[in-house]
Amino acid sequence: MKEKRIEKEIKKAQKKGIYNPKLKLGIVGLILVIGTVIGVSYAYYTDKSTTVLTISGTVSKKIKVTVTSSGNGTVSSSPKTVDYGTQATFTVQPNEGYQYKAVTCKEDGGAQGDVTETDEANYTESTNTLTVTPKTSQNVTCTVEFERVRTLKEIAEEIKGKAKSTSPNSTDFYNGCPTSTNDSCSGVYSMTDYQYTSSSLNYGSPGGISYYFRGEADNYVKFGRGTTLENTTLQDLIWRIVRINGDGSIRLVLDSDIGTSEFNTMFNAGKYVGYTYGNKEPCTNASPCTSEYSNGQFSSNNTGTSSIIKSKLEEWYIDNLKAYNNYITYGTYCNDTSFGSGSETGTLYYGAYERLQNGSQVAPQLTCPDPTTNYSISTPSESSEHTGTGYRTYGGVYKLKIGLLSADEIVLAGFKPTTRSPYVTKSNYLYYTGSSDGYFWSSSPFFSDTSLAYGFYGGLGSRSLYSDSVDDLNGARPVINLKTEGLNATGEGTKESPFIIK
Repeated sequence: MKEKRIEKEIKKAQKKGIYNPKLKLGIVGLILVIGTVIGVSYAYYTDKSTTVLTISGTVSKKIKVTVTSSGNGTVSSSPKTVDYGTQATFTVQPNEGYQYKAVTCKEDGGAQGDVTETDEANYTESTNTLTVTPKTSQNVTCTVEFERVRTLKEIAEEIKGKAKSTSPNSTDFYNGCPTSTNDSCSGVYSMTDYQYTSSSLNYGSPGGISYYFRGEADNYVKFGRGTTLENTTLQDLIWRIVRINGDGSIRLVLDSDIGTSEFNTMFNAGKYVGYTYGNKEPCTNASPCTSEYSNGQFSSNNTGTSSIIKSKLEEWYIDNLKAYNNYITYGTYCNDTSFGSGSETGTLYYGAYERLQNGSQVAPQLTCPDPTTNYSISTPSESSEHTGTGYRTYGGVYKLKIGLLSADEIVLAGFKPTTRSPYVTKSNYLYYTGSSDGYFWSSSPFFSDTSLAYGFYGGLGSRSLYSDSVDDLNGARPVINLKTEGLNATGEGTKESPFIIK
């Protein structure tokens, strides 16, 4: 039995390439090889004795390590031949505009990835060096991957450069994008910061040009870590780029929601369409209302009572984005409570309704009207909701760290202003099936009267605008604005390779 066992062990050692027949000992006996690749122990015995004599020794194995580049960078001093368990060190140099991404290795005859990066191959960014430590008897081949890295400002400029020369018109906005009859409408478009004008109302003032995505889009961004209702454990957060703002910042909307919420719990007065209400001063373009973030808390400026959804979004920001606060800038958010049509004492339709649903002329805009009323300065009524200056004291223009998409932005993205066929397809980038089945609040009021307050929301069914009482539940979908200075990103913006903010 011993002879058979010894013979078996020798054959195994020969197969592994670690057995050297010249090291056989004895006159009659056999050698038992016991060990691993590193060290080999030799046991000698004779037919006439049960005494085992152990002689320890090491068989040296030379291993060739080859490291190559997949492109967009170089690897120097390859290949190298080292002893088993000894590091082979290589210099890795990314091309300009690229950085190291990953290394995968394989043994001769093995599958890619046999040698893991954690245990056997390690990259040191500060010195651009890669060390490979073979832990196998076979030669090893590794491939280094590089990825493109750009500043956010460069990415923003690339997006601007893709803008189509012809912008959608009123009919295009009315029809939505994309549909079964129009799949070529997707792309990047530009819009001045003021688009809609009226002879009696002043709708904003010039403020630059925004470049917005419409329809189906490669605008995925991975930024921050947090939780959503669907994923209560900490995870990477995926966003979609809404637009490059006129000030150069990048506006993002979460590719999901953080749960459902009422806009406000009360609904029996016009003020409950307000993102805030009972404001100390009107929230205007000249003096927007803010919620300043400092030391982990938000403090309101010029505002009275925050809406339920505003409080929910800010609580989520504190819980999930406070570590990234320096990368997020204050953006303009529009809760347009300007007078549209109807009656201040009866049914009042607000500005977004006039632009998006009252007739066939659909004219979304990116600036926010001041919260004007239809009363003359000398005859305001409902003093809790108006001031003697002709401004409403709920809603208006805000400068915030986090907020909601306006109904105008939802229509610009390709959702229809009304529900009708042909429906916008599910490839529209705002489509999702989150906790509220894809229905999410906008910041824009629809109408109010003495007993009701309604707001706009985006819907899954036909990818269009709907309206709902402010006390109903719809998805809360965060919107933030990223600074472009001092931030880099890798990736290409696709679902498989999103822009990853570094």
